[in-house]
Amino acid sequence: MSEKPLHLESDAIHLGGRSGAAAIVGFGNDYERYIATHCTPGDPGRLVSLATSTKDWPVWELHPAGDEVVIVISGRAEFIQDFNGTMKRTVVGPNEAIINPPGVPHTANVIEAFTALYITPCPETSHLPRKASDV
Repeated sequence: MSEKPLHLESDAIHLGGRSGAAAIVGFGNDYERYIATHCTPGDPGRLVSLATSTKDWPVWELHPAGDEVVIVISGRAEFIQDFNGTMKRTVVGPNEAIINPPGVPHTANVIEAFTALYITPCPETSHLPRKASDV
C-alpha cells in the first residue's frame, strides 16, 4: 500500500536536526502552529514549503535563526536584501536560487508570477510592513 504524496503548495516538511523529517499535512502557511509544534529549543530545524507569488511582497521578512534558501521553480522575481541600508537586488529565474542570510531583511518584486521552494528557519521569523518608499 502506498502513501499519498505531499503536495507542497498545501503541505510542508519539517527538517529537524535530531528529529529527522516530518510531514506537515495541511500546513496552509500556518507558521505559528508550525513553530509551536515542530521548533523545539536546541533543535529548531527548517521548514520546506512551496509558494506561488503573483504580487510584490507587502512585507520585509527577517530570519534571525539562520540562512533561508529560496529556489525559484518557475517565473521570475527581483529579490531585495537590506544590508544596513544598502539594497542588494538580485533577479532570480527558473532553477536559480538566492540565500537570505540570518538577520537580513528581504522582500521580493514579482517580474513574472513565480513559484519557489523555500527552506526556512522559522523560529523568531518576523515581518515588517513594506512602504512604497522602501524600494
